[in-house]
Amino acid sequence: MSIRQPKPKQIRLPFDVPRPKKGAEAPARICGICRRNDSRYTCPRCNVAYCSLACFQDEAHAQCSEPFYKATVMSQIALDPGAGAKEKADTLAMLRRFEEAAVDGEDAMAALEAEQGDEDDLVAALDGIDLENIDSNELFRLLPPAHRDAFLAAMRDPESAETRELLADAAAGGLGEAEPVPPALPWWEARLDGPRAASPPPPVDAAVVDAIQPPPGVGPKLVYNVLAVVLAYLHTLLSLRLPSLDAAYLAQQGVEAEDVKVEIGALVPFLTAPKSTTRFESVEQAWGSVWDAMQASAPPRALLPRLLDMAAPLLHPPITTDPPRAASVLDDLYRLFARPKAAAPAKKVAFYLAAMRQVPRAEWLAVEREVKKDADKLREESADEAAAQPTVGASLKLEDPPTGPLPPASITLL
Repeated sequence: MSIRQPKPKQIRLPFDVPRPKKGAEAPARICGICRRNDSRYTCPRCNVAYCSLACFQDEAHAQCSEPFYKATVMSQIALDPGAGAKEKADTLAMLRRFEEAAVDGEDAMAALEAEQGDEDDLVAALDGIDLENIDSNELFRLLPPAHRDAFLAAMRDPESAETRELLADAAAGGLGEAEPVPPALPWWEARLDGPRAASPPPPVDAAVVDAIQPPPGVGPKLVYNVLAVVLAYLHTLLSLRLPSLDAAYLAQQGVEAEDVKVEIGALVPFLTAPKSTTRFESVEQAWGSVWDAMQASAPPRALLPRLLDMAAPLLHPPITTDPPRAASVLDDLYRLFARPKAAAPAKKVAFYLAAMRQVPRAEWLAVEREVKKDADKLREESADEAAAQPTVGASLKLEDPPTGPLPPASITLL
């Protein structure tokens, strides 16, 4: 029994292949695609003579060139022992997009080249950037225009395929799973008509504060230390996604109280060191000290003015005799350090609460204005530096305080 070989598939070309006449001298082989130049090659699939790679890739020859490239790439993937599974999958996905573009009547090669160009622009823009710690606004500013437009288009249409794909990728990558969503907004962001926020920390027992009698005039000397404590508190709670330091929120977010104590102590060591007598003499010294301590986590430069923006309202004194809401920060910290029993940090926090009673309203207003002024100045400096950068791929890591070295804080025994 014989097995019949299948007949070779006939390929119909959108052009005529010149055929030599019998008995005539072999003519010069003219390119069967452009019909202008002498041919130098022969297509192994359809036997047409062609002169250059451009003609081989011509749209009229796409039925041969596209399968050829696909077969070549597939064989290279199969033979390359160094190609990982992800690299192979990415290459196959590119081939599928190539075929889909060809079916739609688009110039597939041009589409792929444009896509590759966009990817090259993105790689160049993000070269040297710490993507784990960069601020989202700074990252958006660095994106090439095509990527920014695509992201904004996806955000404008939450039901689009692109948006659903982004959300699916985020879910598949486990984004956000390690950090539970906060159950409420931080207490200092509470608004009458806004989303639910945590309740302000309850005041420390009046008997604890009344038992402390700071020397006269000490309170106004500690307002800048209070500012540093507020900044450290805000940064810590935002980093740990905590609405307050209430034990229930700590448990709900899976945060240990000792970890919060360590973080606060690293940012404002004068608060936790029993014998520390550090006293800041200006707003700039206060935020400069906290900013220096934050450098271990390489924060984006835009974070500092945002923290100052949040701290300013907490320093605003009410018209009544009550202290500003910064006292609630100290109330929250007192309960943190008082567990399981009141140690030196808790006693120092209580001392600050008692000293705040000595600060006149005009002093708090002056500090609030200075904090707002510094926040605006830092934003302007960041904008000027960003505008002066020759390339968008420059590192955003801030090694020093934005306004240069700060004068040392004075040391005073209280």
